[in-house]
Amino acid sequence: MAAICRTANRTWRWYGVTALASAVFSAVFVQATLLANWYVEHPVIDPGDDSPGGGNMGNVLALPFFAVAAIACLLFPLLWGIAAFRTRKGAAVKDLSEISTVLQGVTSLVALPVAKALPYNWANLPILVAADLVALSIVLRPLWSRRTGPRSA
Repeated sequence: MAAICRTANRTWRWYGVTALASAVFSAVFVQATLLANWYVEHPVIDPGDDSPGGGNMGNVLALPFFAVAAIACLLFPLLWGIAAFRTRKGAAVKDLSEISTVLQGVTSLVALPVAKALPYNWANLPILVAADLVALSIVLRPLWSRRTGPRSA
């Protein structure tokens, strides 16, 4: 019984770490929103461009998308936090961590190109990949422990 309690104690901490790591998705989209807003507020007028918006329509269209994505990505830390608290209280967390990981992975398909377009992309890209790897390792941890057998304490 003590081994199960120690395992649950470690698991809820890992879920908490994953909740903090997954907050980076919202941070990337907030950065993208602020950058797109700056370009909308300070347009660069190209004299040969006769399009409506003066060649700035990409940022005008991207601004609400990035803002909605930043708000939607707050779901990841929330789901991981719920998993952490439920695990700490001893309640069963069935598929919540798997759902969160899959959602983060799908969001990475959008977040990685957005992070690549931001200034200081050398910092954003590894942080996004690390957040995905942390989530994936937490989900795959029970599989690894079943495969290698229980460790003695």
